[in-house]
Amino acid sequence: MWNRLREVFAIDLRTLVLLRVCLASLILVDLICRSTQLTDHYTDWGILPRQALLSIAGWRASLHLATGSTAGQVTLFLIAALFAIALLVGYRTRLMTFLSWVMLMSLQARNPIVLHGGDLLLLSLLFWAMFLPLGTKFSVDAALDKSDAQVPNQHFSAATVALLVQVMSVYFFTALLKSSPVWLPNGTAVELAMRIDHITTSVGVWMRDLHTLDRMLTYYVWGLELIAPLLVFVPLFFPWIRVAGLVLLIAMHVGFLVCLNIGLFPAVSITSLLAFTPSLVWDKLAARVRSIERMGVRIYYDKDCGFCLKTCKILRELLLPSQTPILPAQEHADVYAVMQQHNSWVVVDHDGSQHVRFQALALLFKRSPIFSSLACILAAKWMAAPGERFYAWVARNRARLGELSAIWLPYRSNPSFLPFGAQAVVVILMILVFWTNLSWFPSLGVNVPASLVSIRDGLGLKQKWNMFAPFPMRKEGWYVIRGETTTSAPVDVLRRVPGEPDWVRPERLSSQYGNYRWRKFLTQLFSEAKEKYRTPYADYLCRRWNGEKALGVTLARVQIYFNEETVTLDAGPRVAQRRLLIDHQCIPQPKSPELPTEHEPN
Repeated sequence: MWNRLREVFAIDLRTLVLLRVCLASLILVDLICRSTQLTDHYTDWGILPRQALLSIAGWRASLHLATGSTAGQVTLFLIAALFAIALLVGYRTRLMTFLSWVMLMSLQARNPIVLHGGDLLLLSLLFWAMFLPLGTKFSVDAALDKSDAQVPNQHFSAATVALLVQVMSVYFFTALLKSSPVWLPNGTAVELAMRIDHITTSVGVWMRDLHTLDRMLTYYVWGLELIAPLLVFVPLFFPWIRVAGLVLLIAMHVGFLVCLNIGLFPAVSITSLLAFTPSLVWDKLAARVRSIERMGVRIYYDKDCGFCLKTCKILRELLLPSQTPILPAQEHADVYAVMQQHNSWVVVDHDGSQHVRFQALALLFKRSPIFSSLACILAAKWMAAPGERFYAWVARNRARLGELSAIWLPYRSNPSFLPFGAQAVVVILMILVFWTNLSWFPSLGVNVPASLVSIRDGLGLKQKWNMFAPFPMRKEGWYVIRGETTTSAPVDVLRRVPGEPDWVRPERLSSQYGNYRWRKFLTQLFSEAKEKYRTPYADYLCRRWNGEKALGVTLARVQIYFNEETVTLDAGPRVAQRRLLIDHQCIPQPKSPELPTEHEPN
């Protein structure tokens, strides 16, 4: 029985490779998306200056609070991107996982009002990943591992249990929090979600009136989330039931992606589910990609060049089967003659053909089961000249590159298992996470002490998985922002036109909110709980208008109105309630030395 449980809660090392690549890719995509509003969302010129954040939310640990300038934030974004790229290729993997976690937690702490559930899940996944051997395979670390010990593919530890339990907690506790009758027994939750106009895609709009399908999908979503732990953890018929459960869960998130504009949440959720990929899947894929062409490649290097050997090891790890031989050319007279003639390494294909210099690299990509699609680019005629110049530069600078590789790419051991103390910490934190999830149910009488809450939140392990719980969002609407110039002339601040603003409802509310971060901010701003964020936003509108000298006039006053609607199943016109959120006098401020390029949503 114990062996069966170990199998259920273990994670294949190849699955950890997939998890590492997906996490790093998500971080990079997230940074790219956030960078489009870098000045607006993360500098003192934007919607939440540091002083305003600290007065509203109190002190927080964030490197991004060290600077309020655009240049400073760009620097921090680039540093985070470098860490994520290093994580992607598996360079000093555990360290880069830790540094990526630090940078992501810092970034999220800088502007909490633009966060969503996917951000919290991504941060939690990254935390547990620090305790896992993400770089044991398909990585620079694996290529330079000086240990010759064969590590079994199945990895079981407290961290694997913690990660898998964390992922399933999202589904199980979300289902329990969906206590409204719109889920059970009415079955109208999906239709209500599709009627939230500002997040619904064109496909979601089409599905609004498919009442029978919407009801079936409501029961499907709620029921699947509730039994998800059973599907992936049941030891009977393992791993076939798990694979079936993963297919159903991933299909659900693909449906969310198609029907709702909810940012990276579906992608983060799918990434979390990929951690359950069993060894069976990899074994079958490995059998399919094995071929004479791939298994017959041999790589020859100059045995007097340590840098050359490291490069060959890295290329083999990332492109070819681990059984591919890497051999010193000096021990093979015919190959050595070719090496001397071309001043090059030699790659011999399965048919005995010899390839040198940049063409040899193109061949390795061609034989790769993952990157073979890039081979046509490397083999293209227009790549020949720059490719040869690049190879020639490397050949001329082998000595210097060898010195650098000794510093930055040393051979080292990469143990798979953490010491007992670290495992004990993981167990304690896993219990705290489960305890926190239980505390969201008042009837249980479970409370987490404030001291433990501080530790949990400080580690980025916040837990409240209430997506569309207890019911989908019931309030939405659109903004009208009226301004007055120093001559008391009215202007429409959002549309940047003179005169009284247009109060007509947009045909699609999503057209007003811009991208997902802006949408998240503005759909929280009208909540009374977020009232303190309105003044900094009004100040921002004044700064932007006057900094850009919009319409050639100076803005003296801003009135932010929200036309609030109630989301119902009724397909007819809604009645909007006009609410004045803030009437704000613009304070003259010095011109910003940096003129931003981003614009607020319109």
